Amino acid sequence: MSAPVGPATRHAEFAALMRAAAAGDYRPAYLLAGEPHETRAAAQALIDTLVPESRRAFNLEVYDGRTTPLATVLDSLRTPGFFAGTKVIWVRESPLFLSGEKRGDIAAAMFTAWSEGREQDATEKLLTVVGMAGWPQEQFCAARWSRAPKTRIREVFGADVNAEQLAQLDAMQAVCVARDLRVSGYRDDSGAFLEFLDRGMPPGTVVVFTAAAVDARKRIVKRLADLGGFISLVTARERSGALSRESIDDLVARSVQTFGKKLAPAAHQLIIRRAGTDSAMLAMELEKLCLYVGERPTITEDDVRLALRDMAESWIFDFTGALTGRQIARALPLLHGLLEQGEPPLRLLAMIAREIRMLLLARESIDADLGGKWRADLQFNAFQAHVLPRIGAETRRAFGNSHPFVLYRRFQDAAHTAARELRDTLVRLADLDWRLKSSRGDPALLLEAFVIHWCRGKGSRDQGAKGWRGSRSPEPPIP
Repeated sequence: MSAPVGPATRHAEFAALMRAAAAGDYRPAYLLAGEPHETRAAAQALIDTLVPESRRAFNLEVYDGRTTPLATVLDSLRTPGFFAGTKVIWVRESPLFLSGEKRGDIAAAMFTAWSEGREQDATEKLLTVVGMAGWPQEQFCAARWSRAPKTRIREVFGADVNAEQLAQLDAMQAVCVARDLRVSGYRDDSGAFLEFLDRGMPPGTVVVFTAAAVDARKRIVKRLADLGGFISLVTARERSGALSRESIDDLVARSVQTFGKKLAPAAHQLIIRRAGTDSAMLAMELEKLCLYVGERPTITEDDVRLALRDMAESWIFDFTGALTGRQIARALPLLHGLLEQGEPPLRLLAMIAREIRMLLLARESIDADLGGKWRADLQFNAFQAHVLPRIGAETRRAFGNSHPFVLYRRFQDAAHTAARELRDTLVRLADLDWRLKSSRGDPALLLEAFVIHWCRGKGSRDQGAKGWRGSRSPEPPIP
């Protein structure tokens, strides 16, 4: 995909394109690349400029590029509009701009969409990736991802996937089969479209492509850029996948301006903490927030707490961080807050169990693999230089290929607890899982009892709110 650009640059480029189109200086072909909710809004604005509403019934045609052959689009471009004026063909999510190298990016976006509950987006991406791999519908329906060889998985998705993702693939496939969503045969028809474009677009005809992912190295993308019709609306993100501060500020500014609201500084900071990874979801939550405050001109921090969902799940990660550091004074209030917010107890238990398993993995690595390289006073830079290279690839994958600093923190926490205690804790968690599922006891009280037992257990050196993390060296920023 093209590199993200700043919101100010994107808005200026698109505004210039719109002014030219309004003056009759439109391009024969446009490519709007980026988040679907951004490209959809931009394409609609462009169409509103090029085709009056009274003529859209006959002078606007919309196709799904994932299922519509290019030949159908070209035939439509050759056919003049029924009314005088510009005829527009809008091709949504066209695969013309993809290449095999982008399968990994699409697969990553697919798993993110599924985990965030965007079922339709995830299944559409699965069908796209499978189609790019050349699979027919029958092969897709017969596949059993959880039993497929690793080589086959890499052929389709461009990378290995873990056990949890294999289960997600089986679930996505079941949704596709139940809804009769079909794999379209993928062919790279970009050369055919370039030939059509070079021969000259029929007068008064415009094609608008929107795509979530593009390969900027492809000739077709470079050609549309040369024509001045390529606009990147890619949202800038941090390395973790979270929306960048600049992207969040842009979405917030546009929302409050649309509704004529002002935002208290504390409210703005809370939105940043709750923004998460999905710009479309954040845009909807911001609209809901603006409607919630009604006629009041200023949005307060309390308004954000009550009306804007925590999409970053920052409370959960604060809680698990306090738990692994055995910080009871932080962990208990966070647990209560999560339960009051409606977080399911079984989901919280699963998060706790995962953190304990990661601690056990780190502890076993310290005991077996590091050969005395780990020390209690080890600094992060020394960990990166001397310890990290000794951690095997299989272990790194088991940690989910976490950032080195995240691994460093896990090893710090694990170093204070014996492997036997961690194994015993996993047994207690299995018993707690059975008790929650069998409705034996109040879930909140059971989770609270576990947190107290863990934080005050042997090997713990709880120091109230300060805890183990309070005695650590300053944390270097994650690049």
